[in-house]
Parts: sequence; structure tokens; C-alpha cells
Amino acid sequence: MEFFTLKDFNLKNKTVAVRVDLNLPYDSRNKRLSENARLKAHIETIKKLHEEGAKIVLLAHQGRKGKDDFISLEKHTELLNKYLDSVGFLEFREELKRIKEMKAGDIILLDNTRFYEDEKIEKNIEEHSESELVKSLAPLIDYFVLDAFSVVHRCHASVVGFSRLKPCIAGHVFERELKELQKFSKKLESSKSCFILGGAKPKEPIKLMKRWGEKDIVFPVTGVISLLFLIAKGYDLGHTEKFLHDKGYIQYLDEAKILLEKLGKKIILPVDLAIENENNRVEISVEELPSEKQILDIGKETIKNYNKIVQDSEFVCVKGPAGVYENENFQLGTYDIFSMLGENSLVGGGNTTDALGKLGIDFNKLGYVSLGGGSFVDFLVGKKLPGIKALEKSFEKFKD
Repeated sequence: MEFFTLKDFNLKNKTVAVRVDLNLPYDSRNKRLSENARLKAHIETIKKLHEEGAKIVLLAHQGRKGKDDFISLEKHTELLNKYLDSVGFLEFREELKRIKEMKAGDIILLDNTRFYEDEKIEKNIEEHSESELVKSLAPLIDYFVLDAFSVVHRCHASVVGFSRLKPCIAGHVFERELKELQKFSKKLESSKSCFILGGAKPKEPIKLMKRWGEKDIVFPVTGVISLLFLIAKGYDLGHTEKFLHDKGYIQYLDEAKILLEKLGKKIILPVDLAIENENNRVEISVEELPSEKQILDIGKETIKNYNKIVQDSEFVCVKGPAGVYENENFQLGTYDIFSMLGENSLVGGGNTTDALGKLGIDFNKLGYVSLGGGSFVDFLVGKKLPGIKALEKSFEKFKD
């Protein structure tokens, strides 16, 4: 891979658009944002650019259209101002001429990039250069910095659209993520490892199993994917099967059956589970299924089994929380799995990093905590990521 980094340019008095990831947990009831590791990582990049005397224009998104967290970034400006010097805010489609008036060290946050109808439209990298945001902003900036590795799997205008118009540069967060994921991918190729896979998105664990199933790797499973494998194994879950149908997760059952047949004993299933009964945590053996109560976590015997596997592994990768960690009664599986890990671990996924923060796990005790979600998975399965491709294209165009 060849692309520009921040070491290649003197950005003093230059206007630099920086794509960060400020997609934060949002409580729609009290209209409150929560800070996360991504926010704090990007603040370090912004501080360095500020100290260098760049004029900084921040681009970010929040939520998805139709969801409760699809909001303006005005509240995000208040959060940024806890750590940075007087960040300004430009509302959606507000006159961008304020950017021309910026002075060295000034910082402005533009409103939610997903407010633009063509931000997410399916286009190639070159076509996104004609998107509304890119066409409006490109004449006002000197450089574009892609700091958010967590969005590089998205072929969106604010990620790839500047690549043929301006020199595009990998930011500090991006560089660190890429370097660490490359390093850990090599370890996975050559070591006796385990993937502990969970979370609420079964599609991502399935991708990882398909990619790494032929290696010397076992897959202890938690979360939604473990429930699908239990059904594939012949267990009747009871009430929880309705939840899987309602959420559309049951569509992955056939793939789970194929993987179970192909990988066999490499897939390690829970032997006990935690259900909620009258607001209490109650643990049951899988042999006690079906249950009329919702399954919300793995049980203590399963945790013990998984701990033995972790101790026997040269390298451990964790993707996704084990249960509904937002509920104190069902944090145990996620907390205990995180607590098993050491310097030989890679942890990733959006909810995974949020869970680490919520549960007070020290990132420094782990090998590496990736700030990527879908990009983390797509990199590990070997996909060519649009954001990386855009940086390479920009390097080819502007290297001379």
C-alpha cells in the first residue's frame, strides 16, 4: 500500500478537511451523547494538527436516517470543546464561506455528513467526487485527511470523494489501526489461536469463520451467533427464537448449519446460559432448554470452558460482547472474557470497544483494541477497503 501520511506535508496555514468518526452512543430519552474511545483518539490527531497551525474542518456522521440517533452534530461540538480550543459549528448547508475566513489553528465541525442525500448513494470512488458535499468543500481546502479507519469499509462521499481532487492523507488513528491489524493478521496466519465471536450481528462472525476456518483456530461463540449454532445443533431455545425471527437473524441459520457441519468441533458452543426471571439473572444448562424467558448472556460453566481455551491459545481475537452488557445482571460473560485477555489479544468491533469502556477494562492490558467495527472485520477477512483504495488513488495522482 502506498499513500500519503501526515509526515509528508507541512500543514501550517493550510486548510485541512479531516474525516473523523464521531458516531457516538446516544440516549434519545434524555438526548445525551456518551463519549467513547474513538472520540478520544481523534482528539489527539486534531490537537496535533492544531499545534501545527492547520485550519481544521472536521467531517463526521451520526446515526442512520430513520433511527433515533440520526441527529445534528451540534451536541458533538460541546463534547469536543471539553478537550479543544473553541470548536466552531456549521449547520447543514450553512454558507461555507466561513471556512475562507479561518485562521491558523481554527477548528470547525460541519454538520452530519449523512444529511446529504448523496453521501451514501452507491457510486464508485470517482463518481463520489461529484457529490454535493465534496463539490462544495473541495475548492475551500488544501488537503483531506482520512483519520477514521472505522469508516474505510464505506464507499461514501465523505470517505472517498476527495481522492481525485486533493491530496488525501492517512491520519494518525488510521495509520495506527492499519499497522496493528496487519501485524496481528500475520500472527493469526501462523499461530494456534482462538476467535471468541459474539455480539448482535451474526453476519460478521460468519464472515470471520469462513475466512479463518481452515487455520489452526477454534471459535468459542457467544451472543446471537451462539444462539443460531445451538438451533443448528438441534436445541429448541423457546422464547428467544421469536426474538431471532423478529430481528431477522434467523436468515443466517442455514449458513450456521453449513459452518457447523464444515468446522465441527472447532466451533465451541455454550454449555449454559443466563436468562432473566423477575429482573434476576438465572443460569440454566442448555439441556434445560427450551425456556420461556429471554436468553441474555452465557453462563459461568461456559466462561470457565472459554477461559481454558484462551489460556491454551498463542493468540486471541475477540469480536462482539457475550451478552446484553448494558444490563448489569448480564455483564458477567462480557466482563469475564475481557478479563481473561492479555498482551496476546486483539479486540475489535464498535459495541465491543463501547463495552470495554462501560465495564472499566484497561485497554493497556490488552494487545490491541481496534476502533473499527465493520472495517475491522472486512480487513481481517481480506476485503479491499474503499477508503484505502481512495488513499492509494490520490497518492498516484498527486505524488509528483
